[in-house]
Amino acid sequence: MLRVEEALELCLGAVLTPREEEVALGDARGRVLAQPIRATRDSPPATMSAMDGVAVRVADLGERSHATESPDCFAAEGPRGPRRRLRVLETVPAGHMPTQPVTPGTCSWVMTGGVVPDGADAVVMREHVERDGDHLWVPTATRPGQHIRRQAEEFTAGTPLLPAGTELDAGRMMLVASQGLATVRVVARPRVAILSTGDELRAPGESCTPAQIYGSNATALAALVAQAGGEPVAMGVARDTLESTRRSLRAALATGPDLILTTGGVSVGDFDMVKAALAEEGAEMGFWKVRMKPGKPLAYGVLGGVPAVGLPGNPVSCQVGFWQFVRPLLRRCLGDPTPFLPVVPATLTTAFRKRAGRVQFLLVQVRLGTDGRWQATPAASSSSGLVSAMARADGFALIGLEATSVAAGDTVPVQLLASGLPGRPTPEYPWGGTA
Repeated sequence: MLRVEEALELCLGAVLTPREEEVALGDARGRVLAQPIRATRDSPPATMSAMDGVAVRVADLGERSHATESPDCFAAEGPRGPRRRLRVLETVPAGHMPTQPVTPGTCSWVMTGGVVPDGADAVVMREHVERDGDHLWVPTATRPGQHIRRQAEEFTAGTPLLPAGTELDAGRMMLVASQGLATVRVVARPRVAILSTGDELRAPGESCTPAQIYGSNATALAALVAQAGGEPVAMGVARDTLESTRRSLRAALATGPDLILTTGGVSVGDFDMVKAALAEEGAEMGFWKVRMKPGKPLAYGVLGGVPAVGLPGNPVSCQVGFWQFVRPLLRRCLGDPTPFLPVVPATLTTAFRKRAGRVQFLLVQVRLGTDGRWQATPAASSSSGLVSAMARADGFALIGLEATSVAAGDTVPVQLLASGLPGRPTPEYPWGGTA
């Protein structure tokens, strides 16, 4: 029986050949860049006004200015203090180029995002100026560069903006769009064939006897695969016979997947057929059991050149196996440099005991305590068969291999599942948990 880190290393050694494709930027949310994005233009592309206001020469506003030789430019006191009178040349809306430079004794209206005319070196907010026919009274207390965004002050054309491996969200898509790119090269979603096993399973919407259950693992796995960036392919349910399981595995392989996931049928029961079916189909088996709880029975092999992971049938065990082994594999395939879940230290609110010899992935709810530290409250039951447990969990507290107890108040590492909690995905796995 392998340690978690040994099993994970074998899974991550699987060769999932990344493919690239070009998609419309509007369809790229959640996709992972296959190629880096560089700036196609300066930002801003020209010197622009940050306000609706008046583009002026600061030299015209000083007490001693050669502009005072102009009959249009003279000083006077105003409600905001000293000011000068300047002649208006034109109005420059956003999206239009100025037609003439600002010269001594003149100014131009310029709108937010409008190009600042040559000669001007400051913008005065329109609320601070006073109209006087074709002239404006402008406060002399104006600084060079005021309310101006200089060309390329954010970045220049050619600047690296997003590296390959970046997952696109709204902010990053906005950055790409600002460079005029209508399409992006992304890593194609890994195709994941999902096969459930078990005579007891019925599809939601079908009639179900007390001896049967609705197959919920496949629904969860499809959602988790999509959330990880993959493309789920539903393969239905294999019945509890060797032939049915073998036939279903062959059908899954025929869909051309990058990965095959099965759920159920990997333990030692009389009707657990996945391990035997994989062997009969010629799979090269990597491991079958992992020193973890929940989820000890977990099979990994390579079938027809395609990695195959056999997850347990119990709902908690199934999802724990996915989060610990399958998600990192998919994220690694997508080029993600941080394929593992974010981990934060949290204070355990109640004591927990276990047997030595297996890592415990303890389902917890995470909350911010009054002391400003994160608190982890274990689930009321550690049974892996509770379908409601994962719906309530925010993460897994990692209790180490040889640990037998953790006291209330102890700090433990917690892998975070819930969005909105602190932490970022990590490049390394927290191997042993707390000792």
